[in-house]
Amino acid sequence: MTRAKLRDLAAVTAASFEREFQKLKPILEAESRIQAQISALNAQVAQTASDAAQTPGYQIAGADVLWHGWESRTRRDLNTELARVRSRKLAMMEDLRRAFGRKQAVESLQRDQETALRIARARKLINQ
Repeated sequence: MTRAKLRDLAAVTAASFEREFQKLKPILEAESRIQAQISALNAQVAQTASDAAQTPGYQIAGADVLWHGWESRTRRDLNTELARVRSRKLAMMEDLRRAFGRKQAVESLQRDQETALRIARARKLINQ
């Protein structure tokens, strides 16, 4: 393969890898956002637990039951959404891995070709 063709192929594989990575970026951001929401919910649960112990009438009024119901639904919804996002992420990661492998293979071919060219030039100089 000529150097120009290999250089063009390297540009195409690099662009393909970058495109796959850019497609994955919103998924990674969504995963991060959901994990932050789960962390905030955990902090809110801890805060509410300490506040409930200090608030008279909290359990008598049934606020604890309502709170735990809301917390349970919210946690379930967040975990469901997180599972959906991670499922999409796994599917997209396969495409990214494939693009990365192709990019690495072409870069390796370029390095091998450059090494072979340097060796050929050195031999030519020695034989002169």
